[in-house]
Amino acid sequence: MLRYEGAECPYCHQTLHDSDEITVCPQCGAPYHRECAKKAGGCVLTELHAQGRQWQKVSRPGERTIDGYAQLRCSRCGTLNQPGAKVCEICGTPLDNQQPDQNNAGETPPPQDDRQQQWNQPSWQQQGAPGMPPFQMPFDPFVNPMGGLDPEELIDDVPAKEVAVYVKQNTPYFLPKFKAFLGKEENGRKRVFSWNWAAFLLDTYYLFYRKMYGLGAIVMVLSLLLSIPSLLMSFDNLLTVIDPNSTLVTDLGISPDKLLILYNLCSFLSFAMKAALATLTNRIYASHALKDIHRIRKEKGGSPDYHTVLSAKGGVSFIGVAIAFAITAVISVGTSAIFLQYIGM
Repeated sequence: MLRYEGAECPYCHQTLHDSDEITVCPQCGAPYHRECAKKAGGCVLTELHAQGRQWQKVSRPGERTIDGYAQLRCSRCGTLNQPGAKVCEICGTPLDNQQPDQNNAGETPPPQDDRQQQWNQPSWQQQGAPGMPPFQMPFDPFVNPMGGLDPEELIDDVPAKEVAVYVKQNTPYFLPKFKAFLGKEENGRKRVFSWNWAAFLLDTYYLFYRKMYGLGAIVMVLSLLLSIPSLLMSFDNLLTVIDPNSTLVTDLGISPDKLLILYNLCSFLSFAMKAALATLTNRIYASHALKDIHRIRKEKGGSPDYHTVLSAKGGVSFIGVAIAFAITAVISVGTSAIFLQYIGM
């Protein structure tokens, strides 16, 4: 249907829409409203039949180049496909944005075989018939890299397609949320909260993964401070097994009852921090990404390497995650070494 979206019905001269039932002339390929086809009793474009020509929709403007490479943009999901591609590599939509071949305009169309659709059958029920459009998948935002957004739709004055280049991984999840956070207000309100399970379960590591290093470092420090009572209790319990007369906690001037209270308090604060991260991380990431994109646009906007820089600055960082793990491991080994030294091992 997307091939005929926006075209004009030759009988009623009204625009064809995605929700309309479309019937296609098997001889010239002209699309009609199903009811118009019944009323007309046949194709009204007899001049095309006489000349042996095919119906042609007004072609869309040629695709712009990105970083010097002309690519085909899918009309449904906005994905950039390699030059020469016939269908979108993401959603399978035919990339019907080529100019008509004027050299073949006067040639007789290929003969139709028995598989050709009958006049009164919807065109989408027959796949692979000569001269007919190929099957097109129904819209599905979960396979749409734009998450259902128009590639040209603005999010904080930035086209969604540029935000997708920056985000890279998991754009169907993030772009609709970015729009809800920073896009045009609906009913005078914008969305603020959105739950992110990865942020809840991985906290610091997820922030480093999404290149929010500053916030990740702050959360790491807070997590380490909140884990001190838990470490003390673990070391004290272990030392009690080795030496029932150990005085690790009392040597630090903390009574067992106060340590238990402190442990429960820090455990609650740690959970509260993880819940706050899960609730606010998507909103924080949206602000972080758009701030970064605006800066890059100011520095590189209009230059050939603009999208390359966007892609390099955005995306995810496995190196950042590795660094966070390394820091955590060093601190863990260090505290264990201090404990072993304390007990004389």
